[in-house]
Amino acid sequence: MAVTLPMSTPAPVPAASSSLPEADASRKEIIYYSLGSLEGGLSGYFFNSLSTLMIVALGMNPVLLGLILAIRTFWDGFIDPFIAQMSDKTRTRWGRRRPYIFVGGFGRLALLVGIYLLFPQNGHIKSNAEFKSEQTTHQQAAQAAAAVPPAPPAAESSVAASVETPPPEAKPAAPAVKKPNPGMIESIRLGIVAFGSDENAYHRQVAIYLLVAGLLVATIGSLSDTAYYALGIELCPSYDGRTRVVTYRSIVQKAAALINPWILPFCFLPIFTNIIQGLTWYALACCVISGPLLWLMLKNSRERVVITNTKTGPSFFKSIWLTTRNVHFLKILFLYVFIGLTNGIFVQLGTFLTIYWVFQGDALAGTTLSGYASTLATVLAFIALPAVNWACRRLQKHRALRFALIWMSVGTALKWILVDPAYPYLQLILPFFFSIGISSVYTILPSLMADVTDIDELQTGARREGMFGAVMSFMTKLLGTLQPLIAGTVLVLAGFDVGLGAHQTAETIMNMRLMFSIVPAGLLLLALVALWRYPLTREYMVEVKAKLQARRALAAAASVTH
Repeated sequence: MAVTLPMSTPAPVPAASSSLPEADASRKEIIYYSLGSLEGGLSGYFFNSLSTLMIVALGMNPVLLGLILAIRTFWDGFIDPFIAQMSDKTRTRWGRRRPYIFVGGFGRLALLVGIYLLFPQNGHIKSNAEFKSEQTTHQQAAQAAAAVPPAPPAAESSVAASVETPPPEAKPAAPAVKKPNPGMIESIRLGIVAFGSDENAYHRQVAIYLLVAGLLVATIGSLSDTAYYALGIELCPSYDGRTRVVTYRSIVQKAAALINPWILPFCFLPIFTNIIQGLTWYALACCVISGPLLWLMLKNSRERVVITNTKTGPSFFKSIWLTTRNVHFLKILFLYVFIGLTNGIFVQLGTFLTIYWVFQGDALAGTTLSGYASTLATVLAFIALPAVNWACRRLQKHRALRFALIWMSVGTALKWILVDPAYPYLQLILPFFFSIGISSVYTILPSLMADVTDIDELQTGARREGMFGAVMSFMTKLLGTLQPLIAGTVLVLAGFDVGLGAHQTAETIMNMRLMFSIVPAGLLLLALVALWRYPLTREYMVEVKAKLQARRALAAAASVTH
């Protein structure tokens, strides 16, 4: 049923504050623009993979690493609105966006190489040869256990057996003492105490180094990411054009996702001395692959908004306030944050279950299987894109999103069954459910956000896509600072002890399995609450577009008269 908009006095339209041509960018220009996103995709996952690598190779405290990532994420989100405002008011011969993309993109690539060339190494990092040796030891022990034949049953009628002198009684082994799981506050306290002890001087050095490096990468990367997002909004002003830009950009980002899962197995290859050497070579490969593509994007993408009055529109803080008061924006923000936190908090458990339970401590085999699963997931996401577009047209976007959430929840619950040491490759079934679902979710949500910016223009009389993007980034990252901290704490609460390697207790494995499957599956279903009676239907948005077109025509006629 169509919803009729209440009649109200139109918001004032700023006089000639900007010029936004109706013509969208050509397909060729959109492709060049989309290729530029490869740098951000490769660089972003590159630094985030450090958490798993530092836990496995250095035995660092998961809560401490989570705290480092949380601080980095908070800083990244905090500076986004300020950089967006700077970019909006910048005037150069190269435009408002491209100088920031140039400095941020190439600067981030240079930083990543420098970070690992200068990484502090003094023998505390577990070598890849040691991982290989442990793998061989586990395999030999398993083969030896399988080769020992079972003892034959003693004959009941044998008198000799009954009078045989028993062997000396073996002293029973002392039962293993189970360590109680600390709570969240206690885990943080223990991490702080361990951080300050002399025994962990090297871990303290690495932690401080990673914190400084993370803040530098976040600052320089925010210059590029914020301006790149704003340039994409300007590239195609029309409603369908925005969808086309997001689609092409998603294709390139999924291409980056094909590479990202192989960072971990690549770093564990025996051709490298340790993981830091592997990361350094990966950083160099990032420069070789994404550097030229970034340059092509800068050379062939044209900015379309020409600002003639920098003081037009609400002030910086008022714009933020107006954005956060938009109810529809808050619903989309909730979905972004809640779904992201639900997946991010528990996904790390899958890596450790695969390495230490499924493959008994074989890091290379575990990360390789994860790489296969992630590659399959990306391919399926490519294939699913036409189906997602069809579902949005046929069912409307909010109904398609509901189905995607349910499908993703089913896939998450199936992890309880399909993550199994007896049949490790059953995990390759999971992408058909979970990965297709989450890919659909993050294809639909940006389209819903485009509807919100139209509603905002009707209410305020100004186009504020850039500020919406910056505030969304700030709020998402602000709340996302909790993700790595909680993820590390969840790992500790489950009872995981990296020092035990493949000898985790049965209770720990049970806790990790529950937190990896059943718990997030239930939480994902709660996200459906935000879509209950969702108001921005197709019929409603048709009315909004009609009112906006009428207002623009009126403003154009008034400007000609004056």
